[in-house]
Amino acid sequence: MTSLGIIVLVIISVLVGFFINSVIYHAREGVKVGRPAPAFTGELLDGSRVSQADWNRTPQHMLLCFVSPMCSVCRRLAPFLDTLNKTYSDAELNVLLLGIGGNREVFRRWKDDLQIELPVAVDVDGTDRLRYAVYSLPAIFLISPGGIVQMVRTGFRSRDEDKYKTLFQKLVPAVTQSGRVSAPRGSTQQP
Repeated sequence: MTSLGIIVLVIISVLVGFFINSVIYHAREGVKVGRPAPAFTGELLDGSRVSQADWNRTPQHMLLCFVSPMCSVCRRLAPFLDTLNKTYSDAELNVLLLGIGGNREVFRRWKDDLQIELPVAVDVDGTDRLRYAVYSLPAIFLISPGGIVQMVRTGFRSRDEDKYKTLFQKLVPAVTQSGRVSAPRGSTQQP
């Protein structure tokens, strides 16, 4: 092997080491409220890519939900969130279902079976699951427009329905008496 080949191999090894270290760090630390959300990249069902950077450009919160087609609780959560998203379509909240444990075709059938319209992306290589330290499903993260984690939840029980409904309601912009739209109730943004 030439010396150039050895140098390239060493550089690749170092880069892979940094990547693995980053993933292990996030998995060990977990995602905490008040801290920056780890980056994620998913593959939408149409084959295009979606990442956290896509949401950092919009002044809206993001509800990132890790789901699996084999998770019965996820099958209840997804239609519930879809209904809330339609009911509160003015809410300054983007909802993304990030699938683990299946490929695009599996999640396409899952989405069709559930008759939901929410965007579904797939964590193809499982890296996002590790970055977010997802060990129980569904795992739900509310991320602020600035990329800060505001809520972390796992599971979904019937008593949680009112909490999510309140979340959507708080993120609907209020209309003032003058007809101007102000920041959502509970928002830290200035009108």
